[in-house]
Amino acid sequence: MSVVSFDSRHCTLRVIDQPESWSLGDTLGNSMRSVGAIAGVNGGYFHPDFTPLGLMIANGQPQGQLTRSSLVSGMLRVRQGEPALVWNSESSSTSGASDLLQAGPRLVDRGQPVAGLNATKTAARTFLATDGKHRWLVGVVRNTTLGGLAKMLATPDLIAGMRVERALNLDGGRSTAFYARTSDGREISQPGWSTVRNYVAVVPR
Repeated sequence: MSVVSFDSRHCTLRVIDQPESWSLGDTLGNSMRSVGAIAGVNGGYFHPDFTPLGLMIANGQPQGQLTRSSLVSGMLRVRQGEPALVWNSESSSTSGASDLLQAGPRLVDRGQPVAGLNATKTAARTFLATDGKHRWLVGVVRNTTLGGLAKMLATPDLIAGMRVERALNLDGGRSTAFYARTSDGREISQPGWSTVRNYVAVVPR
């Protein structure tokens, strides 16, 4: 697991659009540097024509459309700098969102692994998780099932002093990518094997 923990009173999440379907070079690093990010991962799913699968709001600009499915079953929504994981069954309101990204499936809800997740197909996975207050995790796991990732994230004290209340799966497999910048400016960059449509960045507030 490669993971960054942050407090949403000091940092927030931004959706970074990456519209070039054949981008070359350090797309991950360049996207993170462009917004002064201290960490980031690949974002949501996209269609073969590179349009977002589900709704995406980046820089206040919406693209795609709100989707309800077992795959895209939740969203990251940021309002007035405060991020939240919202399930489709709760709200479809995007009013006031500066950043939004539909993704899924849900991994953890009310501190428990979501039932029915696949427990046999292993792949690289990307996730967002929160304690429902101010603690957040963004990270990747290089080889696990969806069910295994859910159980892992629901493990008490996986991160010291934090109980994961909710977690959401993002795009994975070849899209999986991770970036972090240390306090002395050193970069840790693990780009994915394919070009992705968007990233989720951790930026100072």
